[in-house]
Amino acid sequence: MRKILILIVLLSGMGMTSVSAQNPIPSYNVPVYHVANFQEQSKSNKVNYNSRYKRAIIITANGAPSSIATVYVYSLDLQDMLGPFTLVGGETISVEIDSRDWGVLVESDDHITVDVRIE
Repeated sequence: MRKILILIVLLSGMGMTSVSAQNPIPSYNVPVYHVANFQEQSKSNKVNYNSRYKRAIIITANGAPSSIATVYVYSLDLQDMLGPFTLVGGETISVEIDSRDWGVLVESDDHITVDVRIE
């Protein structure tokens, strides 16, 4: 519950809403200036997935091996938050998700760019 509260405060502080994302998913080579937020677009533009269908969010960091980012994966209905995950430059992480709409929050004080996509 505490993680969800922290996420809500972070998103509120950045002025984000569930209908307005800073970056859509998929996004490629997006620079992270302290915080970057990514969100899936409305389901009306997507295939209707079976609720048991599993997908994965793939996050790739492009930067020096000394670059570090913290990644949170959250459902847009704010019922679930996964992480924090540590992402190092040149590394890729994969997080299994369900058929709901999801978002990714990336925080870093280092110069790093990220790719975020769903498979």
